[in-house]
Amino acid sequence: MMNAQAGKAEIIRLVKFGSVGVLNTALTFFLFWGLRSIGVALNTSNVLSYIGGGINSFVCNKLWVFKAQGSTWIKEALLFALGLGICWAIQWVVFTLALEYCPELAAQAIGMVVYTMCNYLYNRLITFHAAPH
Repeated sequence: MMNAQAGKAEIIRLVKFGSVGVLNTALTFFLFWGLRSIGVALNTSNVLSYIGGGINSFVCNKLWVFKAQGSTWIKEALLFALGLGICWAIQWVVFTLALEYCPELAAQAIGMVVYTMCNYLYNRLITFHAAPH
């Protein structure tokens, strides 16, 4: 059972994780918009903007959210990238199933919630598990 101090620390980590998510969403959007504004192709802009958001997410989560400073960057970056793929795939399955029962935007929202929860748990338990808390 989690004590009160550990519970408070976990809530703070969740709030920080959410803040990083908001920042990543904005960064990804503005990178996409900027790339499209200078004539970069649609799919290239999409991929590059997600890569930019993913890099920002990794650095912010490593140094600020999970404070994982003793581990190797390369190992954590590879685990983080793997987690992004796994969590995206899980949300895609949920999104696809949800489309059978609800409108597209609702299915997207459900998928985003599942992605965020899976991504937090994956990074907390796998990517940055050795981080001091």
